[in-house]
Amino acid sequence: MPRIKNIKLNNPIEKHFNVLTPYHYYFFSLIFLSKLPIFWHVLSLIFLSPPMDYYCNTTETNNISNDLKNVCPCKEPWWNRNVFTETVQTKFGLICESAWLISFSQSMLYMGTLFGALVFGFLSDKYGRLSTFTMSCLILAVSGCLVSSMPTAASFIVMRCIEGIGVGGAIVTAYVLCIEYCGVRHRETITALYHVPINLSHITLPGVSYLLRHCDEFQLALSIPVFLIVGFKWLIMESPKWLMDNDHIEQAAMVMEKLSKFNRTSGEIIKEEIEEFHSTHTSKNRRRMNFWHIFKHKRLVLNLGCMSIIYFTCGMGYYGVSQYIGKMSGDIHTNVAISGTLLLPGTITAIFLLKILNRRTFLMSTNLLSGIFMVIVICIPNHLAWVRVVFACICNCFFFMSFMIVFLCGVELFPTSIRNSVLGFLSVLSRLGQIVAPPINSLPELYSGITFGIMAILGAVLCYPLPETKNIELPSTLEDSRTLYRKAVNVGNQGKKISVEQ
Repeated sequence: MPRIKNIKLNNPIEKHFNVLTPYHYYFFSLIFLSKLPIFWHVLSLIFLSPPMDYYCNTTETNNISNDLKNVCPCKEPWWNRNVFTETVQTKFGLICESAWLISFSQSMLYMGTLFGALVFGFLSDKYGRLSTFTMSCLILAVSGCLVSSMPTAASFIVMRCIEGIGVGGAIVTAYVLCIEYCGVRHRETITALYHVPINLSHITLPGVSYLLRHCDEFQLALSIPVFLIVGFKWLIMESPKWLMDNDHIEQAAMVMEKLSKFNRTSGEIIKEEIEEFHSTHTSKNRRRMNFWHIFKHKRLVLNLGCMSIIYFTCGMGYYGVSQYIGKMSGDIHTNVAISGTLLLPGTITAIFLLKILNRRTFLMSTNLLSGIFMVIVICIPNHLAWVRVVFACICNCFFFMSFMIVFLCGVELFPTSIRNSVLGFLSVLSRLGQIVAPPINSLPELYSGITFGIMAILGAVLCYPLPETKNIELPSTLEDSRTLYRKAVNVGNQGKKISVEQ
C-alpha cells in the first residue's frame, strides 16, 4: 500500500497532535527519560544475584580446594567476593536446597509486573493516564528502596513482587499516554523511539553495577531516581483524548488551551471543535464500555484472540532468546552491555521501517524472520559457537522489533474507554510468555529452539486476520473499532487515488 501523505482527520485532538510542537518534545523527553530507571528494575536481578562461587568449610583463601567448590550440603560457605562484595545469595545464604529462591524471586517480580499491568490498565481507563502512572511510579520507588532493607529472603521476595506491580503499571500507562499525545503521522516514530530508552537502560545497568558492587547500594541507586518521576504529575498534563472520550470536555479544552499557550499558537476555537466533535457522536456510540463488552462482538474477539497469542509469543521469544545470549562466557558486565547494544540497531531500523511498511506486514515479517533465524540457530553445529551466537542475536533483534510493533497494534485496535484495560490484559499474556521462557530454556537446545521457532511462525500466521491500522485515527468508540477493517480499505483506496493523481 502506498504511503499516504494527506489524511482527513475528524478528531480535533488528533488533528492538532498531527504536528509535533515544542510541548511534544518536552513531554516525550520526560516520559522517555523515566524509562531508564523503570526498566533497570526489570533486569536488576542479573546483578543483585549474579553467579557466585563458594567453598565449603573454609575461611582461608590459601586452603581453597576445587573439591570444596559449590558442594552441598554446606553449613559454612566461604564466598568468592572478588567481583561482588554482597549479593542476594551471600546476604540470605541462598545455597543448596534454598538456591531455588533466587529464580523464584525473579518470577515473583514478573508476577507482580503482570498484576500491575492488568490492574493499573483498568485503573487508568477509569481514573486517567497521568494519575495512575505517577501512582505506579510511587509504588515502585518506595518498594524498590524497601527491598534493600528486607531482613529475610521471604520479605525480600514479597517486596520484589510489589516492586513488580509498580513496574508493570508504569510501563503500560506511560506508553498509552505517549500514544494518545501522538497524531496519526508520528505514531510509528514515537513507538520506535519509546523503546530506545529500554535499550539504553539495558546498556547502562552494567555501569551502575560496576560502580556499586554491594546489592543494597545497587538497589537503592536504581530506586531513588524513580521518586523524581513521581513529580511528573506537576510537570506534564493528562491525556486530552482520554478526557474528551470520558466526557470531561471542560478539562480537555483546558489542556489543549494550555498546550496552545505553551506553543505560542492560537487555541481560541479548540473548545468549540471538541464540543462539536463530541456532540456528533450519538449517545449509543459514546456509552461507557468496559473490557467485557469485547466478547459481544466477533470482530473484537478475533482481534483480541490473535493479539493475545502474538503478545505471548513476543514475550516468550524475546526473553527466552535474551537468556540464551546471556549464557555467553566472559565478564558479566560486558556480556549484559553487549546484549543490550545488539538490540539498538534493530530499534533504530524499526523507526524507518514503521514509516514504510504497514503494521500487519511489519509484525508478520518480524515474527516470521524470528522463527526462521531460530530454526537456523538450532541447525548450526555446536562447534561453531560464535556463529550460533551471531544468528541468535539477529533472531533476538527481530523478536524485539515484534515486541515494539505489537504494542502499537494493541492500542490502535481498541477504543479509548478500554484501551489501557486491553493493553494491560495483553501485557499479562506477554508476561506469561516471559515466565515460561526459563522452563523452555531448561529443555535440550533442540527442543527449546524448535519451540521458539514454531511459536514465532504461528505468530506470523495470526497477523493475517488483523485489520490494518496504519494512517487511521485512534478509535474513540466501539463502532470505530468494529469498522477498522472498512476504514483501512477506504484509506488504502485514498492512497491509490493520491498516487494516480500524482
